[in-house]
Amino acid sequence: MDPATKSRRRDTYEQWSAVPLFFLGMLFLVGIVEFSTGQGDTSLGVWLMAIAWVGFAADLVITWWLDEQPRTFARRHAIGILAVLVPAFRALMVFYIFVRLARGRRRLQSRVQLYALYLTILVVTFGAALVLTVERPYPGSNIHTYPEAVWWAAVTVTTVGYGDYVPVSPIGRVLATLMLVNGVIVISVITATIAARFVATPDDGERPVTLDDLGERLERMEAVIATMARAQGIAADAAVVERLPDHGGSGDATSA
Repeated sequence: MDPATKSRRRDTYEQWSAVPLFFLGMLFLVGIVEFSTGQGDTSLGVWLMAIAWVGFAADLVITWWLDEQPRTFARRHAIGILAVLVPAFRALMVFYIFVRLARGRRRLQSRVQLYALYLTILVVTFGAALVLTVERPYPGSNIHTYPEAVWWAAVTVTTVGYGDYVPVSPIGRVLATLMLVNGVIVISVITATIAARFVATPDDGERPVTLDDLGERLERMEAVIATMARAQGIAADAAVVERLPDHGGSGDATSA
């Protein structure tokens, strides 16, 4: 296969595989949490991690096959290879998939948005597991299950803070502070993204819109509205005239 064909197929594969890889990463996260926080039977977490591992391994093989420089593939994808082959480094799969998704975003703004989204999911998932680990045995704590910890993490990251679940241990409060900082960063990224939409640079070949252009457009809109109003007024006057009785014709008939 020639390099040009490989490059096209690799780009197509990266676009097609973005969403499945994202869900595989989430599946692996759920498996880790289920395995680490589960009491007694941890088979579900093991199966979830195994399914995600198969998907990661298949993606690694396909990426190597479509790579234009297979001899240097191992050096450029060392994290993914290490995570797939060495069980002690399986947690690196999450970061490898993060890098794979971000590599397909060419614009810095898109990468920052993806970083913020993935980082928030990581913080909520792992933060909930860590808080549950330290809060469950602590006296006076009301966070005893993983769903409660996830709910607390979600309202903390979004800076809502209902207060129904609150960490009371020192380590739990430190984790809560870190999650609050992440929430502020995410809100800042969202605000900056919305603001960038209003001041975005035009595409290639497109002339930027100036205030004079907006003024001319407003004048044209006002002219069109005025023309429509005059047309409606003329039509209304004609309708009124048609409804008036024909006094001239009645007079002629009476005199006759």
